[in-house]
Amino acid sequence: MSLDNTPHPSVKHCTDTVNARYTHGRPDHELVPSRYVLKVGTIEVTVVSDGVLSLPGAMLGHNADPAVREAWLEDKFLPPDVLEWALNVVVVRSGGRTILVDAGIGAEFPDLKRAGQLVRRLDDAGIDLSSVTDVVLT
Repeated sequence: MSLDNTPHPSVKHCTDTVNARYTHGRPDHELVPSRYVLKVGTIEVTVVSDGVLSLPGAMLGHNADPAVREAWLEDKFLPPDVLEWALNVVVVRSGGRTILVDAGIGAEFPDLKRAGQLVRRLDDAGIDLSSVTDVVLT
């Protein structure tokens, strides 16, 4: 229920409905772009998704009363048991340089099926990994 007392379908109903369509977890073609580009003057900034890291929901507001946290999450259509942490990196092109800000989670975690997509998504965005001149880690 929202603050204006409008009923909403439960999170479980929503996730069950979506997951029923995609038995392997996501469609062959992603529903949203894995990157977006903006210009700041002559500087090109590209945000590229490395994927999503699923963490236990209790990691969010771990000091909050579990019932309060669960109600808050459900009101925002978020599942109470998992936190979907978006993993994004930034590519900056300026002055002949290609700067990669962060490097994603990497490919050495094969059990994290929805993360570690950076190399493929850089390629999809037309960014050759060998063209990166600098890497900044945050």
